[in-house]
Amino acid sequence: MASNTESSVTQRPPFFNRQTEESVTKKHDPEQTGEGLHAPELLRDEETHNKLLVEQDVGVTKIEALYVVFTGWKIWLLWGSIALIANVYALQGSTTSTYLSFATSAFKSHALLGTIGVVTSIMTAVMRPFEAKIADLVSRPAALTMSVLFYCLGYITVAASKNVTDVAAGEVLYTIGTTGITAIMSILLADITSLQWRGLASGLYSAPYIYTAFIAGYITSGINAYSDNGWRWGFGMFVIMIPVLMAPAIGVLFWADSKAKRLGALSLAASSYTRRYTLGQEDGPKKSFTQSFVHWCVIIDVVGLLLMAFAWAMLLLPFTLYASAKNHWKNPSLIAMFVIGGILMIAFTVWELKFAKHPIMPKRILNRSLICSCVIDFSYYLSGYIHSTYYLSWVYVVVDWSARDYAFFSNITTVGLCLFGVAAGLIQRYTHRYKYLQVTGLCLRIIGQAIVYVQTRHTYRSAGLMVMGPVIISMGGACSVVGSQVAAQASVPHQDMALAMALLALWTRIGGAIGGAISAAIWTNQLPKHLQANLGQYLNQTQLTNIYGSIQVARAQKLHRELIIKSYLDTAWYLEVPTLILCVVPLIAGLLTTNFFLGENHNAIEDKKVVIHRDQDSIDEKLSKTRAEN
Repeated sequence: MASNTESSVTQRPPFFNRQTEESVTKKHDPEQTGEGLHAPELLRDEETHNKLLVEQDVGVTKIEALYVVFTGWKIWLLWGSIALIANVYALQGSTTSTYLSFATSAFKSHALLGTIGVVTSIMTAVMRPFEAKIADLVSRPAALTMSVLFYCLGYITVAASKNVTDVAAGEVLYTIGTTGITAIMSILLADITSLQWRGLASGLYSAPYIYTAFIAGYITSGINAYSDNGWRWGFGMFVIMIPVLMAPAIGVLFWADSKAKRLGALSLAASSYTRRYTLGQEDGPKKSFTQSFVHWCVIIDVVGLLLMAFAWAMLLLPFTLYASAKNHWKNPSLIAMFVIGGILMIAFTVWELKFAKHPIMPKRILNRSLICSCVIDFSYYLSGYIHSTYYLSWVYVVVDWSARDYAFFSNITTVGLCLFGVAAGLIQRYTHRYKYLQVTGLCLRIIGQAIVYVQTRHTYRSAGLMVMGPVIISMGGACSVVGSQVAAQASVPHQDMALAMALLALWTRIGGAIGGAISAAIWTNQLPKHLQANLGQYLNQTQLTNIYGSIQVARAQKLHRELIIKSYLDTAWYLEVPTLILCVVPLIAGLLTTNFFLGENHNAIEDKKVVIHRDQDSIDEKLSKTRAEN
């Protein structure tokens, strides 16, 4: 890039590198067309006599035509909308996790948190690549609208639940919605930032958690989580807030699509069919709905995703259900689930290797850095979910904190991840590297996890050490997570970026699902045993069952409180030891990953930079003239 084509960065967000229109126009390369997600290139299409600016290829990663519309103050409108989403999302995430524990306890089914966690983790893993492709198939604002709809349906179901089954069903619907929103926003942020700014952009998107965590305690105590109507309103208020506060972003993207069409250019929000049809890549008349549906089911690999989802569900759910099943592991239903899960896993493997035209994990993107990133995040979430699924529950029972202090403590990890995520992004920006920072973070996580383990082995628990453990874990986790995201995105060409992100998210969530299943199996097996051993001579079985089923009942017991605390701490030992051991695995993978240089390029594979047009008036005039001539 010639330096004289660049203008002052004070007129645009620092994440953009800008060039003149002439420096980014290229000839169309037929080798780059197809069904995948391709790197964006604005060009003069030969079929319109090299006059009409259109996008080179299809997919949600096309962004340059967006800048035909979003220049000047309008690009700040887009960033403002993204910031609004980030803030309301952070507020929701900082409060509803607390309400969920009380929602399950209200129906004397607190132990089912593990089952709900497994199901939602599997749903997140499967829905991430699916919803990323849906955003490509339809349009971004339409996919975002669909996600918000599922989000609201989910929380309406939870808020109106009459039993724990309704809570679980609502969480599944919510997961579909929140996964879609997260996927679309993540891809958008990655599209419009260069590698050197990628980590910081990701960190800034999560930054609102830093302050919402501090007000979350006042919200959860003001809308009393302990009462039946309290936790219901805790979920219900976001049914109102989310669609209202996300409406500006959805409206901005719909407006951009309409504006770009009027100008004669394709936009980020246009469906991929429209893009290909404009470029002459679609032959013959437009496909019928049925033909398009079948075609995109093949592209998305719906068969593979369904096989994988049901296989993992059948293999993992028995670990969360066996304690309440008749005859436990000898229960015929659980045995059948294992058998069916094994068969489905074999079928999934055969399908992906032999029959899938567009497999979930194509060989072309399986490089060392992406594989190492998947191993790091898979292991990170595996160990993390073993630790965290019931961590806040036993802290609530064991430590005498107020509702507000407990809410503050429950958000320490989230705040730390977001705060140190911004710091990690800044370090990446100025060092232009990520590997050694990530390895340092993984070492810090081991130290933090060791501190947590120590706190489970002593009757006396220092408030300072209780806080220090999660803080150090979050510090290390931030460096690791930001590093994995940047490494995965840097290791593939832009056309495969969304697929690489989906693959990383998929295995991250699978790791979380397995960790949640292991945690639930340990909790449902060990806690009843220790309660019986420590309290069996004082309380009857009904009383023990009530203590096991509700953290509120457990904490309210005053007569034998020390014995209850001992039971919870003895159970925590079985969770923290495997967590600490598994923390070593991502460290090994981190040492093996490639240490890419993080510069102005969009990725480390191609010599392509994120660009934006700076002369809106000349583009508008040129496009208007082109339309008149044609």
